[in-house]
Amino acid sequence: MLQNETRERLIKAFNETHDARAVAESFSVNISTVYRLVGQMRTTGSIQTQTHLRGRKPALTKEDVQNINRLVREKPDITLKEIIQALDLHVSDETVRKAILKLGYVYKNRAFQQAP
Repeated sequence: MLQNETRERLIKAFNETHDARAVAESFSVNISTVYRLVGQMRTTGSIQTQTHLRGRKPALTKEDVQNINRLVREKPDITLKEIIQALDLHVSDETVRKAILKLGYVYKNRAFQQAP
């Protein structure tokens, strides 16, 4: 992984020469790395590492969680399976259960209730 300072120097060298092969050789990187960084600079205006794009993405979107919250408020005795079917979610029961717990609900006597 290239440091941000090295990325800046690489882009500067490319802008001066427009020779990706020479820049790649002088920085000991692959030519595709030069093109990728140039493209990133053009599209985002930055060549900083994009650590926010790493890792596993959430299975439920914020909108999904809001819809789950709405369903539980409207019908407290709804089951996890019914929630998944009603919202056409492609996740497991456990994923929905965890989302409900994060929303502050507890499961008591076959119905969801707000935690005290």
